[in-house]
Amino acid sequence: MSNSAYTLKLSRTLYDNVYSCMLFNENQQPIGKMRIVPSIPLDRSAVPEDAPVVPAYLLVIVDDADINKDNLIDFEERATYTLLKRFSTEVINFQHCQFYYPSPAFIFEQADALDPKANPEVNSMM
Repeated sequence: MSNSAYTLKLSRTLYDNVYSCMLFNENQQPIGKMRIVPSIPLDRSAVPEDAPVVPAYLLVIVDDADINKDNLIDFEERATYTLLKRFSTEVINFQHCQFYYPSPAFIFEQADALDPKANPEVNSMM
């Protein structure tokens, strides 16, 4: 993992608790556009006594990013660090980020990418 964190620009959207985010690398070049949805559990008084305790987390929808199969883990580690640092406060401490991506382009570059016999998991999503 790289030692330098990403920087981000954050803005609210027209939806409640949905934020638009641009990530920038250490050279201030844009590397990702994402939507962030804080997932905040219900207050304990609003759930049954035996309900499990669940952590708050950030749902991260990656609309576009400079990622590939070789730098995906580094991207997620650095983005997670930056987002958790920005969103956590004295009142709420988010535990992790859950990332969702559009289908990566490198999958569709493969000759048999849409062949149901070769890739049943890809075609089950269609």
